[in-house]
Amino acid sequence: MSTDRTPELRRRPRDRFRRRLVASLTVFVLVGAVAAVIGAQQGPRLREVTYDPSGLVSRPAQRVILTANQALQRVSAGDVTVTPAAAHTVTSSGNTIAVEFAGPLAYDRSYEIAVAGVRAPGQPATSELRTTIRTGSTDVLALVPAASRTSGTSGTSGTSGTAGSAGKDRIVRRSLDAGGATTVYQAADITEYARLGRSLVVVSGTDGRSAVDIVSLAGGVQDPSAPVEHLTLPTAEGRVTALHVADDGASFGFEYADTTTGQSRDVGLYVVDMTGTHLPTAVAADGKPSAGAVPMTVAQWAYVPRTERALVRTGSDDLVLVDVSGQTDPVRLGSATYLHGFVGTGTTAVVETGTGVVRLDLTDGKRTPLAAPPGSTDAAYLGRIAQLDDDTYVRVVGDVRADGTLAQRILRVDASRASRLPVVVPADASITAVCPSPNGQFLAVATKSATSDLVSIVDASSGELEASIDAASVDWCGALPSGDEIS
Repeated sequence: MSTDRTPELRRRPRDRFRRRLVASLTVFVLVGAVAAVIGAQQGPRLREVTYDPSGLVSRPAQRVILTANQALQRVSAGDVTVTPAAAHTVTSSGNTIAVEFAGPLAYDRSYEIAVAGVRAPGQPATSELRTTIRTGSTDVLALVPAASRTSGTSGTSGTSGTAGSAGKDRIVRRSLDAGGATTVYQAADITEYARLGRSLVVVSGTDGRSAVDIVSLAGGVQDPSAPVEHLTLPTAEGRVTALHVADDGASFGFEYADTTTGQSRDVGLYVVDMTGTHLPTAVAADGKPSAGAVPMTVAQWAYVPRTERALVRTGSDDLVLVDVSGQTDPVRLGSATYLHGFVGTGTTAVVETGTGVVRLDLTDGKRTPLAAPPGSTDAAYLGRIAQLDDDTYVRVVGDVRADGTLAQRILRVDASRASRLPVVVPADASITAVCPSPNGQFLAVATKSATSDLVSIVDASSGELEASIDAASVDWCGALPSGDEIS
């Protein structure tokens, strides 16, 4: 009897397995069918949103990527609304929609993005995808001189020091939406500094003996576990000035003077390729980086925004567009007596010539007069022009007082009018720099008196004070070409 039942007993587990498998497959099919029906009735839904809050406020052409739960038919720019309004373009592919903004957005602000009439291929139902993004808050890096280098003032910045900081200069990070500041790095005799990706480039030294260090950062401050990299400079002793960093962090450069004889010799432009040996390389007179070459003489220079090209005004007032990577030939763009800065996306520079101020198109060399409405040039002193956007700039102007000192003021200028920005400048101080934030929303106004340095952060439209720091400079000024405010 037991022998006769064995095949039946063996079949029963297999039959149960088959029934369970069929039941499971049936459930999956039904669930899929129900989901398809629901999807056809409801339309696509938003699954994920990705963006860089810091990039949105500091660089143009930044994207917000919306990912749906299924493939989408093509989405056009007319289907997308951004509130508050911001110029943008739209591309879509598969189940993603990319909203690319023409310029940097405002700091610490919410933007709603709505996409109307979204449809999956072959499906009748449409839906609206809607999301809210929040841009990053602004912060600045400021150089706070050691107490021994200033006569001291009551702290308006609330900077927090570190043990053992006496006698050392400090680079501090200050956020405008919070009080106080954090020490990022400290050292003796810091003269210049610049952000370089997740690092800082720091120039220090006195008496014509400079050092250049690359400091790794972690959590926004010096990484204690990473050694500071000390660059080998072209000669045993030399002076480093006019430090600038490419936006992508792939290179930086500076003016260098050999001081080994006690006098400045071979003063010129050197660049450091961060993807290579980290050794400074001279930009030769022909505009090409070349190891061991006699460097090009430089009166002013700066990186063209968002590129590895540099615009150089030479010692003889020639303008040369240099590719610091050496991949393309230099382009000569005539001459200029002063290099003010760049406009918008960086394809245009503002330069001074013997006959006036012009906008120079770096792609074809075309020059057009800069807008100068009534009141924009009615002053004895005309300082640097700093562009806020494609149509608006600020300029420091001034009149000579009876005692021979200069009474300075800041003008905000567009195509049709010039108006005074209500920024208070102490009578005993002079403006040393006016530097726009990367998105043009704020201005850093650096002033210097006999006893103190002060940087005031003001709204670029109203002049309203946002913050003040007992500091000599902020990193926003590193985007402007080297050179003082006097044109």
